[in-house]
Amino acid sequence: MLKIFSTQVAGLLKSISDKEEQSIEEASRLLAQSVLSEGSVYFKGFGEMEAVVSEALYGENKFRAGADFSDVESTDLLPVDSIVVASRFLDDEEAVSLCSELRKNVDCNVILIGGRRKDAEMDVNVEELADIVIDTKAVRGLVPLDDGSRLGFPSALTALFAYYALFLTTEEILEEYDE
Repeated sequence: MLKIFSTQVAGLLKSISDKEEQSIEEASRLLAQSVLSEGSVYFKGFGEMEAVVSEALYGENKFRAGADFSDVESTDLLPVDSIVVASRFLDDEEAVSLCSELRKNVDCNVILIGGRRKDAEMDVNVEELADIVIDTKAVRGLVPLDDGSRLGFPSALTALFAYYALFLTTEEILEEYDE
């Protein structure tokens, strides 16, 4: 089972790296603008995606100007701020509700990270909810069992990979301004 899981996870991470490169680059530019404009980069995670918030705020590689979205009222957000919202699926009810509220009431950057279900299963147009959408490619367990079910749903793992892609790309952009 571990070999199957490892192989499948490696494939997902490569897929994020290859297919989400442009979204990551664009999101990193928005995040770098927030940092350079002395705004804040807020992180909000739902469920297991609190791992992204923990990594961004308390990990070895903390995000510059990073802050916990739970500590702020949306009315206090500034146009120079950015918010990174992470959920298991892009159409997660809580994430959609938050992004919708932000889009209606606040003029700041919104970046949404999560797995994209098949279009037939999605009830919302996520591109309208956020400036940038990053698909984690995680939509189900990776290890098939004899009864047809699956184990090993790596949603937090792929979201952390997406976070690190954002972190590293943003740092690369900011280093150009630091010189």
